[in-house]
Amino acid sequence: MDRVLRLIDKLSEYCSKAFAWLIIPMVGGLFYEVVARYVFNAPTIWAYDLTYMLYGALFVMGSAYALSQNRHVRIDVFYANFSSRRKGMVDVILYLVLFFPPILALLIKGVEYAAFSWSMREVSAAGAWRPPLYPLKTIFPVAMAVLLLQGVAQFIRSLRRARGSEVTS
Repeated sequence: MDRVLRLIDKLSEYCSKAFAWLIIPMVGGLFYEVVARYVFNAPTIWAYDLTYMLYGALFVMGSAYALSQNRHVRIDVFYANFSSRRKGMVDVILYLVLFFPPILALLIKGVEYAAFSWSMREVSAAGAWRPPLYPLKTIFPVAMAVLLLQGVAQFIRSLRRARGSEVTS
């Protein structure tokens, strides 16, 4: 079981690091837009769309890795003072009530939206250059699937901690 948990952690890390490379074209596009707009007074029609698409992909694909590293928001007022076992119990309950239902809903709806987008080869109506949206809409359910897998791994670790078992990373 520990091997499977480590494999899920590696998948989350790989996805996050692979998509982190999107920062380079994102910053490049923004830099180009600033120079074009303020130096040459010739703004682009594509830089804003490209930037929010790349940032959106980067953001959602990094969510599973953030979960694996315990980087998501947590209210530590009470939690920090709990024993390891009690933290495990709280985490188990919160995963069941607050994590899995919305992530499953987002995954299911994300697959539906992506499939519909692919079926009509959807393009952006907002941008003048009309970039395709279906690749971007495909990234979301993929990210939710990886996040769900990482959530299962974290849930198993929390369950072990709640039972008083030793937790391995």
